[in-house]
Amino acid sequence: MNLKHLLLLLLIGWVMVQSAFLTAQTNQYLHFDRSNDYVRLDDGSQYIANTTAFSMAGWFYTDQLAYGQGMIGFRGTSQGFYLIQLSNGILESRLITDAGFHEYVGPAFTILPGVWQHVAWVYDGASVKLFIDGVEKGSTPASGQITATDIPFTIGRSILTNLNFYFGGGADEVSVWDKALSQTDLQDMMNNELTGNEANLQLYYKFNQGSPCGDNSTINSLVSEVGGGTRDADLIGFALNGGCSSNFDGTLQAGFQAISFSEVPDKLTSDMPFDVHASASSGLPVSFDIISGPATVSDSTVTLSGAAGTVVIAANQYGDASWDTASSVVQSFDVVDPQTNTPRIDLRSPLPGLVVVPELSPIQLAAIVTIDYEEMFDVGNVEFQIDSVVILAKDWQNGHFTAWWEPPSYGSHDLTIRAFNSFGASIDTTVSLLIIDIAGNETATAFSDIWINSSKLFEEVEAELPSFLGAFDQVTATLSVACPPGGCGPWDRVAKVHIQTHEGEWVEMIRYITPYGVECSHTLDVTDFVSALQGKIRFRMSCETFDNGFEYTLALSYQAGTPAYKYSRINPVWHQTFDFGNPGNLQPVDTQQVAFPPNTQASTFKLLASGHGWGENNTDNAAEFYEATHHVWVDGQQTFAHHNWLTCNPNPDGCQPQNGTWPINRAGFCPGHISPWFDYDMGPYISNGQADLTYIMDEAYVDDCHANNPNCVNGATCPNCNDGFNPHLIMASSLINFSDIPFDPVGTTSLSESLDSWKFEVYPNPSTGILRLELSEAVSHADIRVVNLLGVEVVQLANISFSSDAYELNLGELTKGMYMIVLTSKLGMASQAVLLK
Repeated sequence: MNLKHLLLLLLIGWVMVQSAFLTAQTNQYLHFDRSNDYVRLDDGSQYIANTTAFSMAGWFYTDQLAYGQGMIGFRGTSQGFYLIQLSNGILESRLITDAGFHEYVGPAFTILPGVWQHVAWVYDGASVKLFIDGVEKGSTPASGQITATDIPFTIGRSILTNLNFYFGGGADEVSVWDKALSQTDLQDMMNNELTGNEANLQLYYKFNQGSPCGDNSTINSLVSEVGGGTRDADLIGFALNGGCSSNFDGTLQAGFQAISFSEVPDKLTSDMPFDVHASASSGLPVSFDIISGPATVSDSTVTLSGAAGTVVIAANQYGDASWDTASSVVQSFDVVDPQTNTPRIDLRSPLPGLVVVPELSPIQLAAIVTIDYEEMFDVGNVEFQIDSVVILAKDWQNGHFTAWWEPPSYGSHDLTIRAFNSFGASIDTTVSLLIIDIAGNETATAFSDIWINSSKLFEEVEAELPSFLGAFDQVTATLSVACPPGGCGPWDRVAKVHIQTHEGEWVEMIRYITPYGVECSHTLDVTDFVSALQGKIRFRMSCETFDNGFEYTLALSYQAGTPAYKYSRINPVWHQTFDFGNPGNLQPVDTQQVAFPPNTQASTFKLLASGHGWGENNTDNAAEFYEATHHVWVDGQQTFAHHNWLTCNPNPDGCQPQNGTWPINRAGFCPGHISPWFDYDMGPYISNGQADLTYIMDEAYVDDCHANNPNCVNGATCPNCNDGFNPHLIMASSLINFSDIPFDPVGTTSLSESLDSWKFEVYPNPSTGILRLELSEAVSHADIRVVNLLGVEVVQLANISFSSDAYELNLGELTKGMYMIVLTSKLGMASQAVLLK
């Protein structure tokens, strides 16, 4: 864990801000009294829902620093996008999507009192970023979408149950966008007032209403420059009856100055002297002092001593006759020795101890390898060593590393995992494995008594499961759902169990709809997920609930027996929410291309899609109560029917009686039931090597009460065309390939993915031994190496002459199985996997 950021302040020079304020803002704004006034637009999240990029921005003037000031955003019980001031100007910046919780916390004095600051919170589909005065303050990785369309948009309050997180100060030029604003966009916005006609602008409030500090009691809404009046927001709790507090306009305070001290990045012990940068809003000079750590400072130049440690440095400005003394700003940064900052190794599979392998075959080796100070260090090579055989791991580019090892015999073997950092320093760990051939039935607990409720929507845990290969022919999951203290949640909510594969992919294994206020227990065959149900596995239990929720326990039972195939690989396809019947996009599911590696012997496409949304504003009570038949198309042809409808009485899992409307049939789920997977055989397409999958929603259905229906008339054809709670399908799907040969040979596999600088093709593949290598570019000479699953070279041909762009290679004497062919020439390195049968 980095030792850094003891205390930070941010202010982009006050003079610059005032200049920007004059050009990008009018002199009129809205003042909030931090008592009970705020701005609210109901169902505001509909304008950013189901998009993969959105932003919000505005000018804010904070009267005083105090804990719990909700500035701006969308805050629902399970999803949100909002900013809240905590103590000392700390800014809590949150995004909660259907993929989980994402947060960046701006350090102390990110928000300053008594000055105007431009604040923006931006999501681009891969990360979420906080900008202060047009400069990125910090970010965190993020993913997913906000699917809820009924979350209110608020300015001046963060709403959750009865929390009184009210803001005190001024706000101006607030905007919301369904795109990710760039730094250039934000800086332009600061210098030039928006017109209201900008592309992707969804909400825009200029606050130019009424009489400044006058009697504005007849004004009850804040005008949006976008939406023609439909997006005007309610003014709630404002005095508006004279005076500048809780009214349009506001006041500034004089004499206050603050320091903006740019964050100092971590350094290496060998780094040369460098400058630090800080400025005061008054324009007066700033001085620096080293409080502690292996460094000295002269003027603004810091010189490191060469030792490792944490440097703490202060920026000071002591004021003059016109300006008060500024609060000191303290920064810290770490000085790191590259020879001691080595990776962390977390062995995932097999775990130390028993490994059940009835028939000696290659077993997967898996580890998670991470390193501190990722801005300066990378994880270099990771390798496994067993019985003097060194195997280079495949890097999945997400911290996960895998390889394959075939035990030469039963009995004890020592496994060493060695990891290098990008400076060549390494660390290793060794465990003992006992390979046995006798399998018996086994049980394991994935997690126990996890309480998911409105205050904790998900929890991740790790479980140690059996280590094996080809030892079990069935794995059964039992999900037990119990009432927590205070009683069970009364409503049917969408709960999910995700697992993380040894390749680092998160996949949904169980979709569960909670029952109406009662306890239940359920079982599901999860054999198809067996590749991710061995060794150390991370589970995520989640539920989008607004109430007291449930406690969840997941147990696994392994039945001894010979499986149809030794190996499988889970490949996620669609895991997201799609509109159903949206007149603006009736077929929103994108086509996905899936692949069948050369050794694939069988393949199953697993699909589930529970339907949600209903009521008088949804045509035919879709999607929850509408019986639909969708279709999966393969390579442009309608192939599989998905009749997404279940009979709920009797309950398919025997979870009855319940409260509420549990007996009514539903689209892909029943309350108190694990939604069933639809399995489709992809065997006929394996020989093609790949296939295009398209999901076509029931073409007979259109939601006429949708905002995108131009013929929808409020109060006539539908009660409310802008209701926003529209039909949708929550979809999960994976392609699972099966084989008796591992899917990704090791050794040069990881090299091929990172170092291939040219290409060649192998025909035929699979092959009986005679191969034709066809080069994408002609070369006169090349070296050829053939590597087996153990990473051992079995063929080495040096300086081979190529008379044309092809070469015939005879591997007929090798045993059947998977190999990697590696060519090295003046063009660089190239590689291809080949299956000998």
